[in-house]
Amino acid sequence: METLQAITKDYLSNAPITESVTIGRPLEAALESLLEVYEESSKADWDGYGASPVTEDAFYKARKLIQLLPSSVPVPEILAEPTGEIGLEWYRGRHLTFVVSCGGGNILTYAGIFGINKIHGTEYFGESIPPIIVQNLRRLYQWSRESWI
Repeated sequence: METLQAITKDYLSNAPITESVTIGRPLEAALESLLEVYEESSKADWDGYGASPVTEDAFYKARKLIQLLPSSVPVPEILAEPTGEIGLEWYRGRHLTFVVSCGGGNILTYAGIFGINKIHGTEYFGESIPPIIVQNLRRLYQWSRESWI
C-alpha cells in the first residue's frame, strides 16, 4: 500500500496543472503547501501542547476544497489546527478574515469577521463547495477598509 505522501507526490508530478487558484500562483503551490502542513502535523502533539494529529481525511477534504476554489479566489494560508483539522484562512486585516476548517466526514466549519459583523457555522461538503462558503469569500474580497472604519 502506497503512503499518502507517495500518492500525493505522484499526483502533483503527473497531473496536468492548467488552472491556477489565483493569477501567478498555481494550484500546485497550494497543494504542495497543504502536503507540507500535513507532513508536519500528522503526529500526536505536533505543536508541543498536546495537539491531535491532522488526519488523512482532513488532508483529502482540504485538497478537494482547494481544487474546487473558483479561480478568482486568492490562495489561502493553510494551517494545521490543534483539533486535527486543516484550516484554510483568508486574511485581509484584523477585521476582515474568513476561515474554513476541514476535518473528518463531510462537514466544513467556517467563521468570518467582516468589520463589525461576525459569522460562523457548519455546512455539508459533498461534490461542490457549499454556496455560503463562496458567498463569504466573495464578501471578504468585495469589502474595502473604508466601509467599516
